[in-house]
Amino acid sequence: MRAAVLALALALPAAAASQARPPPVHPDLRRASARFEFGAWADAAGIVRQFLAVHPKPGEADAVMAYRILGISEWNLGDKAQARAAFVSLLSEDPDYKLDPFLVPPATVEFFEEVRREHEPMLGPLRERKRAAKEQARLAEEARRRLLAEERARSGPPTKVIRVQERIYALNWVPFGAGQFQNGDRAKGTAVAAAELVLGAANIGAILLHNQVANASRRCSASEPVGCSRPPYPDSTRSTLQTVDLVKYLAAGLFWGVYAYGVVDAHLRYVPRVETEISPRADQVGLSLRWEF
Repeated sequence: MRAAVLALALALPAAAASQARPPPVHPDLRRASARFEFGAWADAAGIVRQFLAVHPKPGEADAVMAYRILGISEWNLGDKAQARAAFVSLLSEDPDYKLDPFLVPPATVEFFEEVRREHEPMLGPLRERKRAAKEQARLAEEARRRLLAEERARSGPPTKVIRVQERIYALNWVPFGAGQFQNGDRAKGTAVAAAELVLGAANIGAILLHNQVANASRRCSASEPVGCSRPPYPDSTRSTLQTVDLVKYLAAGLFWGVYAYGVVDAHLRYVPRVETEISPRADQVGLSLRWEF
């Protein structure tokens, strides 16, 4: 019982805070509000009318904002009939709404209150129905939260844990099997890394051997009768250098071939996010993959 009470006490403030957060304002109304604050009444009214044409039944917050901007704009443009219609629509959404006298000129506030007084016989019942509807919605939401909190307290803590692993796309381009290791292909990653290490070492070794043989060899000239068909190295040294160069270029080509294979394979098996479902029993571990872009 104490657990249920504690869970309910923790759940209610969090849900209340989420309900207290105001809903986001529609972009068209933000644009209309910017023109309204600048004093561009015709622009603001035009944007609001276009918004209401596309959204004839907006949410209460958007409707109140739209009809407020429209009513004040039409009043400033001198069209009292349209201003009255907008204010009536505003009061139909929120019968208790009041214009802020610190932000709105007194004449506009007085006109708005006059519209309210004219329609008070119909606004009274509407006000009561809206209050009753809000109270019913509040009670229903509280009952729903209480039901969920009690069920969470009864069922106890979660029986499984979801481990989320975010993978790094750039590792797909890293050599030595980094992409394969990230994707969980350890055997393939080991093979790619070993092949690239061997081929890279062979290429570097061939470069060093080429330089060592070339520096240690004597120089010859074309004037020598035999053994120097391609100066400045003797033919025997030239043959050795050609063999070393063949190993050097072959190792480099194979290295880049293995690297290209690793990159392509890593991209084909790449999953940006991996979710692993871990349950208490070792034989109930599942793996869930999900693509995200």
